Amino acid sequence: MGAVGRQRAAVAAGIRSTLREPTTVVLLLALPPLVVAVFDVALATYGAAPGIEVGATEAERGGALFSTAFLAGLLGVFQIVGAAEADGRLVVCGYRPAEVVGARLVAIGLASLLVTGITYATFAWMSPEAIAAPGLAILALFLAATTYALVGVIVGTVIGRELEGSLLLVFVADFDSFTSLGVIPTESELLEYTPLERPARLLADAVTRGTIQTGDLLGAIAYLVVLLGIAVAVVEFRGDLV
Repeated sequence: MGAVGRQRAAVAAGIRSTLREPTTVVLLLALPPLVVAVFDVALATYGAAPGIEVGATEAERGGALFSTAFLAGLLGVFQIVGAAEADGRLVVCGYRPAEVVGARLVAIGLASLLVTGITYATFAWMSPEAIAAPGLAILALFLAATTYALVGVIVGTVIGRELEGSLLLVFVADFDSFTSLGVIPTESELLEYTPLERPARLLADAVTRGTIQTGDLLGAIAYLVVLLGIAVAVVEFRGDLV
């Protein structure tokens, strides 16, 4: 089998080990509309408080960001923890650890693309206003998905358990998606460095203005590259495939 064929087999093994779980498939299909609806109710309540302004599409954007982040992060955790046995078998069959790690990353990219498509379709359907630049909105959600997929890889590698990793991702993604909307005034500069900060800006601009800021795009890509380096380093440091 050639190098390309070997990588295809490794990627397929990782994807099958993740999507064969019925719970994962149900979450992929049911979570986006449910989360968008919950954010709509929650932000309607917050919007009634003095000093807080909630825009027409902010609830839907918040729900889209959370469902994208959580689902992609969840698949990232499953790719590391749930696919560990499949990866081990690949190494026994002669795959190099670097090949398996590369296959994991490709599978995570494909999973992020799937999450992006499902979430965007839900967002476009439930948004009260037309999306000014659909292509840019999809790009913003894809950056959010890949970012949190790598967060999931890091969490899954460090914690090593699906349940605990999933619970941590729920908390982090919920906090991140809500604060990135900017509906609550804050002076904390730390929020500028949360994973969803720049994808949230890109999504807001794509939905309302039809354009995006180059600085936000480059910042989101740089954040992604840093997380990629950390994820690869953590996986290599743990040495699970050696």
